[in-house]
Amino acid sequence: MRIEFGRKIEKFVKSKFYRLFINKDDFTIIANNCWGTFIYKKFGISYKTPFVNLMLFAPDYINFLENFSFDVLEKLEFIDQKDSKHADELQRLGIFNGDYPVGLLDGQYELHFLHYRSEADARDKWFRRLKRINKNRVIFKFSDGDKFEDSMVERFEALPFKNKVLFTAKEYPNTESVVTLQKFKGKSRVHDEWKNASKEFNVVKFINNMQENENIK
Repeated sequence: MRIEFGRKIEKFVKSKFYRLFINKDDFTIIANNCWGTFIYKKFGISYKTPFVNLMLFAPDYINFLENFSFDVLEKLEFIDQKDSKHADELQRLGIFNGDYPVGLLDGQYELHFLHYRSEADARDKWFRRLKRINKNRVIFKFSDGDKFEDSMVERFEALPFKNKVLFTAKEYPNTESVVTLQKFKGKSRVHDEWKNASKEFNVVKFINNMQENENIK
């Protein structure tokens, strides 16, 4: 217990230290996996997004971003995991076990609440964090896993969002939002971007230079 308490104190002190380097803490992260979760933890910021401890498969995520609106985030329901359109991929990944809730936004975009105990838990935290969203400062993050296709790079690039980043293992020349992680060169995808992107991506600079979104509804 003392060791665990000591670790919590260490994390708290580190987050306060890292917090000194950023000039704002009232921003919302929309992400396809837990990247945002770890960014908030790193800087000791309360979650200002419902996209925490969950994942979306790439086809759902890019479609969701292309039709993004804050109103859609209110339209959450739940389905049985066996009814997921990604059931085959869940089986391949070894997580087709019914142990976590699967949400559905606007009747079409699946949210896999991997780190939630129950549907009630996921629903409660989703709507609680939804109230903390800062609509003027939003970061959109994507990465090249979970049924990602090359064509999604161009689609992501075309999105009218000011603060966006896409982490990839492959290089995509002549792109503005793509950050290629050299650690995964030759691999099929990146992993744990929050931990492995520091050499190629300066998250402090990215946050400090964040622009306000004017055309997101």
